[in-house]
Amino acid sequence: MVRPISGGSGAVKALRYPVLDSLRGLAAVGVVFHHIPAVAGLSAAGFDANFGRMVDLFFVLSGFVIAASYGAKLSEGYPVSRFLWLRWWRVWPLHAAMLTVFVLSMLALGLVQPDLRTHGLMAGRSDPADLPIAYLLLQGVVPSLGPVWNHPSWSVSVEVLLYIVAAVAWRFAGQRAWMPWLALAIALLVFMAFGPGFAGLASNIGRGLAGFGLGLFLHRALERSSPPALGTGVATALEIAAFVALGGVLWSSGSIAAFDLAAAAVVALAALQQGLVSRVLTAAPFQWLGTMSYALYMVHVFVIGRVFDLLAVLQPRFGLLIADTTIGGEDALVGPSWQADMVKLAVIALCLVVAVPFARLIEQPARRWSRRVAAQQAPNTAN
Repeated sequence: MVRPISGGSGAVKALRYPVLDSLRGLAAVGVVFHHIPAVAGLSAAGFDANFGRMVDLFFVLSGFVIAASYGAKLSEGYPVSRFLWLRWWRVWPLHAAMLTVFVLSMLALGLVQPDLRTHGLMAGRSDPADLPIAYLLLQGVVPSLGPVWNHPSWSVSVEVLLYIVAAVAWRFAGQRAWMPWLALAIALLVFMAFGPGFAGLASNIGRGLAGFGLGLFLHRALERSSPPALGTGVATALEIAAFVALGGVLWSSGSIAAFDLAAAAVVALAALQQGLVSRVLTAAPFQWLGTMSYALYMVHVFVIGRVFDLLAVLQPRFGLLIADTTIGGEDALVGPSWQADMVKLAVIALCLVVAVPFARLIEQPARRWSRRVAAQQAPNTAN
């Protein structure tokens, strides 16, 4: 079901697609699964080797959702400053809180084990000189000395850049902003598919622009057309085919261009919500997962790291062999395969448990506060 968002500017009504929240939740789980290192089980078989591509699904979803919520409004004069205020306070507070948790924990660990302070606070993994970049959410778009603390936040940094570019594009080009976005997205995907590709920050920004542009175009295309009534059977078959195509890319080449196109198909069919797959994704458990998706994404690296640190302490005492791990060192779950897979699932569950208080105590209150402030400035325009 497509739900209108309360408020609006004039006759402009923003729409919300709950099924897309569920897709974001599933993508976050895929990223978490990918980031739990293992040398046995599904990971050893290469099952999740390309699950990091789920970040590109975030970009496609973001382009679609931001276009649905703000595209028309920004084109008709909604203040760019208010839009950026709402988006910044949507993502920054939880990011800043987790970064602070990282800093405090690494300081504590450095005090306990000084040998881990040979460079930065965790044996070269993070450098204090990068903290200003990290706190300002610039790590995905400006150079740093190394991996910047809570590494997944690079994509949030790119998202903020995309918000700025999108707001300016809608303000000056109106609803025609989809045209240059689509042209740029196609050019980037062709370059990534057939050219030498990107590396480093160029890769971060290129992936964001391509995915966001596809999502923006998809929304505009659905908005301007009258989607046919496919029927439940046909729509379900198309949805399954789109997910199979997405999985096929993940379990084969991992091509960004191929993945983005498959992701666009998944998002478009989910937004139509005519098949059984998209209807199942509106069920309460998937919606809850979508609600927790950002918090899950932001906390998972810290939780995974601390699980392995705990295993490094407990395994020798209890004669266990669950992971090859040392505090501050390289980690990996070991066999047998069933054990590695079960531990992975347990760690994902723990990440979700930890995400709940961060979402409820930091992310959601900050979002409500930013909306109240925006509403006080201009009632009936803050969403």
